[in-house]
Amino acid sequence: MPNEVSRILQLLTDLQHGESWVGTSFKEALQGVNAEAASISDNHNSIWQLVSHLIYWRTRVYNRLNGNNNPPPFMDFRLPEELTEETWKQTIHDFELSYHTLRTAIHNFKEENLSKPSPKEGQTFYQLLHGSLLHDAYHLGQIVLIKKNRLNAAI
Repeated sequence: MPNEVSRILQLLTDLQHGESWVGTSFKEALQGVNAEAASISDNHNSIWQLVSHLIYWRTRVYNRLNGNNNPPPFMDFRLPEELTEETWKQTIHDFELSYHTLRTAIHNFKEENLSKPSPKEGQTFYQLLHGSLLHDAYHLGQIVLIKKNRLNAAI
């Protein structure tokens, strides 16, 4: 029978690549999005900024799982100086790397530590991990809506 850490891992994997409970995955949502589409911002964050934000927060969760509450050494919602296909592909690569890095950290996390406090005051590791899943799902929804609006605007 799977334990809670295994279930968390499966939910993360499904959000990234699989058949997620929200009906889509990041792989599906980002398919066909090029640098131009990713960088468009209509008074809200662009897809590119949201992907960068997800990298930032996955790194933050990874840091907490490893005992520190320090922010990542890069800005949240960052955009590269040049918004090109090459830099978009690098952002997607970094996003995938953030998934694998976090997945490995969760895989190595001991279930008996889930109820222990994380480095963030007032938060357990259980809350951290489930909050991270909910955070990813929320921003996945934003990406889907932005992409849908772009397609409708092009018609």
